[in-house]
Order: sequence, then structure tokens, then C-alpha cells
Amino acid sequence: MKKLLFLLPLAAGLSACSLNRTAARVTSGVIDRGLPAVFSQADPQYVKEALPANLQLMEILLKSDPDNRSLLVNAAQGFCGYALMFLEDETPERASMFYSKGEAYSARALKGLAPAAAKKADVPPLFWNTFCKALYINMNRDNPEAVAELPTLEPAIEKLLALDPAYYYNGAYGLMGAYYSIRPRMFGGDPEKAKSYFETSVTGPGGNFLLNRYMYAKMAAVAAQDPELFERLLISVLEAEPRDGDTRLPDEVAKLKSKKLLEKKDELF
Repeated sequence: MKKLLFLLPLAAGLSACSLNRTAARVTSGVIDRGLPAVFSQADPQYVKEALPANLQLMEILLKSDPDNRSLLVNAAQGFCGYALMFLEDETPERASMFYSKGEAYSARALKGLAPAAAKKADVPPLFWNTFCKALYINMNRDNPEAVAELPTLEPAIEKLLALDPAYYYNGAYGLMGAYYSIRPRMFGGDPEKAKSYFETSVTGPGGNFLLNRYMYAKMAAVAAQDPELFERLLISVLEAEPRDGDTRLPDEVAKLKSKKLLEKKDELF
């Protein structure tokens, strides 16, 4: 009887942990199914104010279920997407912090998996890990430690291109375009290659995804010092008709960011 009484608190603790993990998995499923509703919003300010609470909820749930791959990928996408859409232009230091968080969560989902060993099922965490890292490097080009990570991007992007190039609206093509835009010319940077990859990113599945055109202008057109391309791309974003669906939020954000970037044309060229 004494042994049984001794084990009761342990059993209760294990039961509580199990219940917490089950609750976390149920809630993470709701988050996974609900994310399209967030990205279909037409009001960026509403999402900017509401999304941090959801990001915090994901972090709380991960305390109870730290290996939940779906939740880790959603957290990575959430932190990196929030940084790109709402923080880069106003608070770059916070954007860098959010990119680092997104990279860390996606790395946990990969569990040390090298890009060469990735399978198609690994595309989501590999994509967001590479996405977060690339944009962090871009924001910290004056940081030698960040720039030293540049060579790690190429094998990951090449694997994404081999496994599922259309994932997230031709995201891998945009990443390779960003890679050749960020990399200094003397170390293999190539604005023309960057333009070629971005050209592919704005076709097919990425043809109507306005953030692709915005990133093309911001990264490759500036790297190539091509003001005509820069202006054409940004004007095409501003003139695009609003479309309801899963890309409505990033499309609206792309319009806001394109207007601001176009106003800086004389500073960039």
C-alpha cells in the first residue's frame, strides 16, 4: 500500500503530461486548419494586431508537445511571415529576432536532417528553415557571422527545387533568386541568374502571388541595377486586382510594401 501511495503522485503527473500533450495536439490541428483563414484576410492591420497572440499560443503549446512537427512548421511560417510582412520596414531588429525564431523552430522539425537526405515530406520544414535563414542573412549583411551562413543556402534550395519547386507559390525559385542577389559578386553573386530564377517564380503557381513580384523588384532588380524592371514589377503589383483566397493577406501587404519601395527608387538607383 505504501508503494502504491508513493506512485500516485507520479501517475498523476504522467497523466497530466499526457493530457497536456493531447490538448496541444488537438489545438495544433485547429491551428493547422485555421491558418488559411488568416492568410485570406483583406485587412493587414487587423492581422498585424491579432497574429502575435496566435504565435504566443503556438509557443505555449510547444512546451507541452515539443516534437509536434506540424506545430513547429506552423510556428516557423508564422514568425517568418510576420517578420517579412510587418516588421522588416519598421523594426529590423525585431524582424531579425523573429527570423531567428522561425529558423530555430523549423530546425527542430528537421531534427538535424541534412538537405541531401531530405524527402518530399520534409519540404515544408526545409523550405521555412531556408526562407527564415535567407531573409535573416539579407537583413544582416554587415554581420560576418550571418554572411558566413550564405553557402548553406544553396544545397538546401537545390534540394527544394528537386523535390517540390512549386511549394509555396514557386518559393524555391524565389529563394534561389534571393541567394544570387544577396551573395557578393566576387563570391559568386550573379544578378542575371537572380533575375532568371525570379522570372520563373512569377509563372505558374507563383504567377498571381504578388509577394513574388515585390521580392523580385526588391532583390534582383536592385542587385542588377535595373530601374525599368524595378518600376515595372512594382507597378504591376499596385495595379493588380484584389483576389479573394489564401493569398489575399500577402497580396495586400505586397501592395503596401511596393508603394513604399517605389518611393525609394531614386535612393536605390
